[in-house]
Amino acid sequence: MSEPRMLDPEEGKLLRDIDFQILMRKEKIRDYQKSIEKIKRMSGMNGPSGMSSVDYSGLPRAKFSHANFPDALASIAKIEEHMEREKERTRELIRRKRKLIEAAERLEGTEQLVFVYRVLYKMTQEEAASTIGISTRQLQRVEQKMKEETYLFEI
Repeated sequence: MSEPRMLDPEEGKLLRDIDFQILMRKEKIRDYQKSIEKIKRMSGMNGPSGMSSVDYSGLPRAKFSHANFPDALASIAKIEEHMEREKERTRELIRRKRKLIEAAERLEGTEQLVFVYRVLYKMTQEEAASTIGISTRQLQRVEQKMKEETYLFEI
C-alpha cells in the first residue's frame, strides 16, 4: 500500500486558528492607534487646525468636550501599554506557528503524518489513523513514542 499524500500543514485547523488570532490582534492594535489619534485631536496635541473664512457663529454648536493635556498623556500611555502587550502576543503567535511548521518539516514518514493530522489538523485518533491507513493502536504507539522522545506535542 502506498503512503498517503501529506496535506499542506498551512491548511491545518490549528494554524488557521493561529492566523485568525494574529489577524484579530493586529486589528486591535489598529484600533488602539485610532484611539491615540482621537485623544491627540481632542487634547490639541496635533496643534491648531487651519483657519477658515466661514462664519460659524450663527450655527448651533455641537457638544464637544476637549481632553486636558495631563489626562490625554495618561490615556495615551495606558493605550500604548496595551498596544505593546498585543504586539508581544502577536510575535509569540508567529513564533509558535513557525515552530509548528518547522517541526512538521523535520519529521519523516508516519511520524510526520501523525503530527500533521493529529496536531495541525486536530483530527481524532480514529480519523487520523483512517486517513494515514494504519490502525488506531499503531497510531497510539507512534504518538506515545513521539511524546517520550520529543517535545513536539508541547509546542
